Amino acid sequence: MYRKILSVILAAAFIFVLAPSVYAREDTDYIIGNAYESVDWDTWNAYKTQLHCHTTASDGASDIDETVEAYYAAGYDILAITDHMTLGVQWDETPQVVSLMRLIKKERTGFAKLTPLTCARREEILAGVGRDGRGMLEVTTGIELNGAVPNNSHINGYFTDYGQGLIGIDGDYETPAREVGARGGITFLDHLGDYTKAYQDYELSHDDTYIRKFSKIFLENSSCLGTGINSAKDIQTAGDRILYDEILQVTVPRGVVPWSFSFSDSHSDTIDQIDRAFTVHMMPELTVSALRTSMEDGTFFCVCRYARYEMGEDYVGEGEVPCVNRITVDEAEDTITLDVSNYNKIVWVADGVEIAEGATIDIDDHSDEISCYVRAYVVGDGGVLYVQPFTVSTADTVLLEDDVEPVYTYSNFFRDVVTILDKYVFSEYSLVRRFWNFLDSDWGFTVEDLPFVS
Repeated sequence: MYRKILSVILAAAFIFVLAPSVYAREDTDYIIGNAYESVDWDTWNAYKTQLHCHTTASDGASDIDETVEAYYAAGYDILAITDHMTLGVQWDETPQVVSLMRLIKKERTGFAKLTPLTCARREEILAGVGRDGRGMLEVTTGIELNGAVPNNSHINGYFTDYGQGLIGIDGDYETPAREVGARGGITFLDHLGDYTKAYQDYELSHDDTYIRKFSKIFLENSSCLGTGINSAKDIQTAGDRILYDEILQVTVPRGVVPWSFSFSDSHSDTIDQIDRAFTVHMMPELTVSALRTSMEDGTFFCVCRYARYEMGEDYVGEGEVPCVNRITVDEAEDTITLDVSNYNKIVWVADGVEIAEGATIDIDDHSDEISCYVRAYVVGDGGVLYVQPFTVSTADTVLLEDDVEPVYTYSNFFRDVVTILDKYVFSEYSLVRRFWNFLDSDWGFTVEDLPFVS
């Protein structure tokens, strides 16, 4: 809803020119777009959330019951299991696994029989037994799309049945973003550095091909909410904040603000994996509906124990993470103020450049450095917290209407072929699935009997 409202506001309020010094003038009355405007800081709660993790149902090293129990013990309020090519189900059910996916990662999965929670234990976790009634919300239908393509060009889907058994194609984020949206679901892009390889060379994050490719996905798919900017140990994602700032400079002037996401991408239930990155959602209640609204409106923060681009490779957050208690936007004074706990410094970023430090930023003081947005990150002993971007515009401006030039890669060429393979080979009623079912049938022969499995 916020994204739609923002587009209307920006359409009436934005005009952008190429030089920030011309666009942003001192002593101008600015309109500051604030994703957190709807948050009631006195009554809403902050919910620790994991939106991206794995089990032995695809390529994880921990069973379903172990994974859920580990997140519950670690104090999470919301958990979405997002196995590759495998739609998430209730924690006391066994998902429809893709045996080929489990076989590829046999060194992790062991190709062992899955063990979900018992019905009774699931009810206890939902009710908060052992946590003073603070239950953990179960999010089903989570899935990591594009299977196990070579460059890990993955995209997470939620709230629809699209993607079960579909292997996808390397580099094709566009198809799953479109198809999930067409079915009423939402998506966000995962660890783009795996695709761009910008963690090896940060300059790749400035590549116009990548900027246009991902900007166009957000501009054409309102259901694709944003992109991961930091995940796991921030090795592959270290250059993704650079690319994110480049994307914002393209999409914000056209009325779209992609949100930033973070996630552990954990493949085991060890605390060093499950707690290395997560999101904190500001919500009026702990429900799936409220979570979806928070994801769509951007009323959440990214929290990461590692931040190699900002803090260097030696930084590892330990202990209490920064916590935002309140955000105050004063348009009369053109200021944004963050009330934060457990922090050492607050840094403000515009157009990919760090322009200020401190709890409050005065837009007038940085009029020649801000073109269309400003965002903040907060550093503490326990980790780094990223705040969603604030748009910055004036009353006499309009949106850009020019199109972003499309990007054509090998994925476009192979897309039609793979669509046919997905439908007839890798889909829910596929030949491959029937083959595995045949081996696992009552013929006295199982998948584990295959020489290349055992």
